[in-house]
Amino acid sequence: MRPIVSVRDLWKIYRKETRKSGLRYAIKSLFKPQYSEIEALKGISFEVYEGEMVGFVGPNGAGKTTTMKIISGVIYPSSGTVEVLGYVPTERKPEFLKNIALFMGQKGFLSIVIWDLPPVDGFELICHIYGIPHDEYRKRLDFFVDLLDLKGLIETPLRKLSLGERTKVELAAALLHFPKLVILDEPTIGLDIVSQAKLRDFLKEYNKTTNATIILTSHYIRDVEDLARRLIVIHHGEIIFDGPQGKIIDRMSKTRTIRIHLNPSGASPKFDTLGKIIETDSESVTIEVERERVRDVARVILNFDAVLDIAIQEPPLEDVLRTMFTREEHFHE
Repeated sequence: MRPIVSVRDLWKIYRKETRKSGLRYAIKSLFKPQYSEIEALKGISFEVYEGEMVGFVGPNGAGKTTTMKIISGVIYPSSGTVEVLGYVPTERKPEFLKNIALFMGQKGFLSIVIWDLPPVDGFELICHIYGIPHDEYRKRLDFFVDLLDLKGLIETPLRKLSLGERTKVELAAALLHFPKLVILDEPTIGLDIVSQAKLRDFLKEYNKTTNATIILTSHYIRDVEDLARRLIVIHHGEIIFDGPQGKIIDRMSKTRTIRIHLNPSGASPKFDTLGKIIETDSESVTIEVERERVRDVARVILNFDAVLDIAIQEPPLEDVLRTMFTREEHFHE
């Protein structure tokens, strides 16, 4: 199967002017400026296939946004090859542009052009730009109104909407042409936890309905955890992991936690012989156990009369990634 996105040995190097403090050096730099090079991307390679939802994660300055901008044709790479939907992104061919969407949280799509008009006017303009038949446009509009709960919002001037409401209508605008590739850069930034959850539910349904390929970058790890089965982790311009989300947890974390719910009226067993006690109170105990021993330890715990239930928990993805960035360990699946 041919990939939707194919990146090979991609480099991006920025030139940055360097200048010492003082009037002398300021005048000197006017005639003979000095530059240093910053390697934002260092020969990265990966492929993304139709229908995938991929989390592209890394710390600030890792190269996430640079990669997304190159894939969408906004900036040129220094070297390497990029092919998206069979096109070279920087050529900006009409058929390429009709089939992608780049959505950056808090950098709206509609607000730049029609801030004082209701979103529905912007939707109709987009309909004409992309040549969407009117009947199809109405079906798509109903689809977005239903899933994003836009009823009443699309008739209100954009400037009168809250940040969460504006994000929803702008996302609908960005996806109205049903692109085959959707690039989301911090889509839930600034939203409350309820709005974040609704946006994630929408993206799941959109992916299921349209089979669109979605690449997501976000510092809200819950977004990535909830949406992306596959992770590409980038650090210092290099890909240090590319594989299923579960693999990164298995590889980087050697322990699991077991939360044990107890009968308050019963005698509490000695759990410190089974693992390291992390937390305890009158109704529960949480212990940390080596991953290889979890099954055996759980079997022993369930045989205690005082135990009502247990929950085996993996470490949070956020903690795993923090450990990974600290170690700067490279591995691929």
